[in-house]
Order: sequence, then structure tokens, then C-alpha cells
Amino acid sequence: MYIHLIPVGLLLFISHVYANIEQVRFFAPFSTSTDQASLPSSVTPLALSDPSIIKTVQPKFAPIESKYATEEWYLLTDLKKGSFYEFRVCWPATNPLDLNVGVVKASKLDPNDELYVAESDGKVMYAYIKYSAYYYTHIKELMDSPRPVTFELILSKCTLLVVLGDSVMMQGLLVILGFVGWNVAVNNECQTAFHELKLGKTVKFIIFALNNSKTEIVVADKSSDPSYDEFLSKLPENDCRYAVYDFEYELPGNEGKRSKICFFTWSPDTAPVRSKMMYASSKDAIRRSLNGIASEIQGTDFSEVAYESVLDKVSRGPGF
Repeated sequence: MYIHLIPVGLLLFISHVYANIEQVRFFAPFSTSTDQASLPSSVTPLALSDPSIIKTVQPKFAPIESKYATEEWYLLTDLKKGSFYEFRVCWPATNPLDLNVGVVKASKLDPNDELYVAESDGKVMYAYIKYSAYYYTHIKELMDSPRPVTFELILSKCTLLVVLGDSVMMQGLLVILGFVGWNVAVNNECQTAFHELKLGKTVKFIIFALNNSKTEIVVADKSSDPSYDEFLSKLPENDCRYAVYDFEYELPGNEGKRSKICFFTWSPDTAPVRSKMMYASSKDAIRRSLNGIASEIQGTDFSEVAYESVLDKVSRGPGF
């Protein structure tokens, strides 16, 4: 793929790419080996020969006296003196974190888990990540226990092209991903089904999905079944979807019923990262084509799209 062929002007029109990446680049001041016989228990090895770690963690909110709640250390091995490397951490944008990464030089590995850093005679290299949950919500459960986050930690060697033209390359990658989202089409059946729900009241809910080639948003399912549980059963546990549901609820004080058309963005934590990115960058295409949405619901697990959670949001009024 030739990034330089994409017009720079597309940057003015593409959708924002919803993904989180923190990274640090560094020259190795010395070579490091894969000998981990004295590795402290608090340190995880990350080798260039096996450069990726995927892990799910339970973030916490930072205490008042500290900026970060959690600190993790990684031993970087297989580095060659004078070479240029990158250590990066990727995670979904649906998990807001305050996260910092860095690389330090240490004099030795200490069996008592003490890290000796920034020594001039350093022989080992550590990378660290420090992070905390970083959001506020009226949902008490999410404030009491932030939802788990899946990280991918990657150690890679940078090429000369990346070293000299890092900003150009990164902008190019964002252009490609953004262009994919911006260029996704919405099948005409989507609007037809939405009109059946909004005007004809013959449809209760619609499930939308990207087609296999990821070039078009199509109707994956629709139903006149009024059961909210039936609607939830159509949301896959391990993949993303968009949905529209004609949500009906009782007004307080026996004042009757009201219904609001809700747009759902379903992006479960267990979905592949690529799928989350594609659905996030394509959302505007389907959302703009549906006029008459009263409320938007973002769901990353079934507790966030449970009937009571949605009722709490829609009953507050417009914009929730």
C-alpha cells in the first residue's frame, strides 16, 4: 500500500479514528540478552523475538496522593546496541485511561524486586506503564468497579523510514484507517427498515452490521417482537453491531406510556480490536442516515444495555 498516493486533502474530510496508542522510541545503549534467571517476580519479559503481549487488566481509579493507580514493569531483551526501537501500548477507546509509558536503563536485576534505574553502567533495559481509570459516570457500578481493559504491548525495531519520517508515516496510517471508515456505504435497506420502525411501527428493532468485505453497512436482522430480551439475544457476545430499538416505557405517576427510538453502538470488550476500530470509524455513516433518533446508547457489556440502564438514560430527556 502506497501511503504517499493518498491526497493530503482527505485529512479535512475523514472521520476520526477511535483507538488509543501510547508509545516511546529509544536507542539501545547496549545489547541485551534473553537470560532471565534473576528476573524479579514483579517484572515481565518482553523479547524482540516474541514481541507482543496481550493481557486483560482491572484498572482502578488513582488515589488522591498519586497520579496513577497501577505500575507495571517489563524487561526488554534481544536488543542490539545502537539500534532504534519502539515500545507501545494499544487499547480500545471505549476504555478511558490516563496512561503513561517510558523506558529506563538499569544497572542490574535485583532478586528483591528493587529496580536500580538510570545508572551510567546500565546493563538491562526496562519499559514501564503507569495507568488509572479516567472517567466519570452516573452509573454507580462503573464507578465502584471500572470494567476490564485489554492491552496489547508491542516491542518492535524501527526502520530508517520510521525514524526519519515518523509523523508522515503515522498521519498516512490514520488517513488509511479514517478513509476506510469515511468510505463505508449504507445499504438502502437500512433506511427502508428504519422507516418501517419509525413510521409504520411494523418493526420493533433492527440490527445493523458491516458486510464481509467491510465496505457497506447492511441490515443483519429486524423483528416485530416486542420482547427486549429477544433484542438483546441478537447482540453477539464477541463482535460489534449497530442497532435501533423502539424503546417503550411507563411514565411515573400513571401518566401513560412513552416511546423513544434509541440508537445502540454495541462494542463488547471481547470483540476483536480491528472490529472495534472499524465499527467506531464507520458509526457516523449509519448514524447520519437515520433521522429521528431520540437517544444514543453505548454498550461494551450487557449490563450497559440492560433494560434498567437504558430506561435510566432515556427517561432523563433528550441527548442522553
